[in-house]
Amino acid sequence: MCYDVRYLTKRIKKYADHAGGSADDVSRMEKQLRVFHEKVGSVYHTTAFDHRKLPVIAANDPGNFQFFQWGLIPHFVKDMEQYQARYATRYLNSRIETIFDEKTFNAKLNRELENPYYRSALERRCVAVLDGYFDWHWQGKNSYNFHIQLKNDEPMYIAGIWRTWKSQSEELEINTLSLVTTAANPLCSKVHNKPKGSDEARQLAILDETGKKAWMDIDLPPEQLKKEIRIFPESELTAFPVKKLFQQDGRKRISLNDEECVLEKDFPELRFGKPEPPVQGSLF
Repeated sequence: MCYDVRYLTKRIKKYADHAGGSADDVSRMEKQLRVFHEKVGSVYHTTAFDHRKLPVIAANDPGNFQFFQWGLIPHFVKDMEQYQARYATRYLNSRIETIFDEKTFNAKLNRELENPYYRSALERRCVAVLDGYFDWHWQGKNSYNFHIQLKNDEPMYIAGIWRTWKSQSEELEINTLSLVTTAANPLCSKVHNKPKGSDEARQLAILDETGKKAWMDIDLPPEQLKKEIRIFPESELTAFPVKKLFQQDGRKRISLNDEECVLEKDFPELRFGKPEPPVQGSLF
């Protein structure tokens, strides 16, 4: 399951205040975000398949913002041509239940292949700083885009893992990122009501301060770490429908990125959060 996200749509200083420690940290991180924002602007909506850079704080450098490309590129990818042809739609998200298992990546195929997330999960953890993310809700045959954010409207921390990928045939080096997912809480499960196959409903691994501290502690053993990363409580989240996030241009689907993408939209036919209509009684 991939997600679409929103970031840098609030005042820049708010992110620095939220993430920084000392006054010097806050000032430095604010400048880093301003330089990045001047290049990319406010991202009201982007899909994982756009492979944009996301603002992150890495465990090995917690006093700075860095900007990693969404989509982990494993070590076995030789060059960008191979990546675009075979792997560009993979490794965007990763499951917290399996990233620490060295040989269970293809358990569904009964093949114990090397897990491309494993080394990053052990040694290279980070948090992505987002304003919210989007998921899909189904009612009958119709789908609706929902935006999920913190009730207090603060930036949210999402668990991530990263690695630096180097091309074997080009002078190219990219810091790449995978966002971590968990089982969904009741609210996110209600939104994500049509998981694929036998999968349960999922959500991005939103971290509270305790979870963030644990996730950024590389010395914490995986089993203890997973106990610290609780499923984020629904009481601290809000979810609401927004306009359709894509427009069709022939066979091409274009992702929209404007302020209206994060405004609540009323769909009269949508029953989500509304009382069920009364059932008409039978006369016979």
